[in-house]
Amino acid sequence: MLRNSLLAGALALAIVSPAVAQVSTSSTGMMSATDTGVSPMMGVSATDYVKLAADSDMYEIQSSRIALMRSKRADIKGFAKEMIADHMLTTKSLMAALKNNDRTIAKPSTMLSADNAAKIALLKKAPKASFDDLYLQQQAQAHQTAWSLHKGYATDGTDITLKQVASTAVPVIERHLGHAKQLLPAGLAPAR
Repeated sequence: MLRNSLLAGALALAIVSPAVAQVSTSSTGMMSATDTGVSPMMGVSATDYVKLAADSDMYEIQSSRIALMRSKRADIKGFAKEMIADHMLTTKSLMAALKNNDRTIAKPSTMLSADNAAKIALLKKAPKASFDDLYLQQQAQAHQTAWSLHKGYATDGTDITLKQVASTAVPVIERHLGHAKQLLPAGLAPAR
């Protein structure tokens, strides 16, 4: 319980004003903290990186499956299909990196975190008229958080194999974040 609280606190600290943190994009990706609206999450252990990355992917896949069923917009359904396909690939890459000759990291839980489970519950009960906006807000926020995690681990991660996974994920997440923001109606900010 305390560990979950500490992880939640670390996530909250990682999401700061763009004016506070400027980060070089030299390690991977094209976006900066200013572009994304969050700072890279630094100092994450390999075990915590795996846990958080897996939870992020599970949320993306589950929420996008709901969007395929509930959205009436073709562009959002196309975006949801992209999320499912890409996050299934990032999950596959993450799982493949768990074992190597030097160490083994346990597979992460297949249960969503409480925060992501709550987001899924909101999507399931959202009125039809507001579903698309809620989904897009959640997607923008989830990709900000994912960028923070992956960019941070790509920058200062200690496990070389997982660092490569993070580095490969950053451009995918940047593309998704840009797409989500593009689809999000003007005046709506990412959900918090």
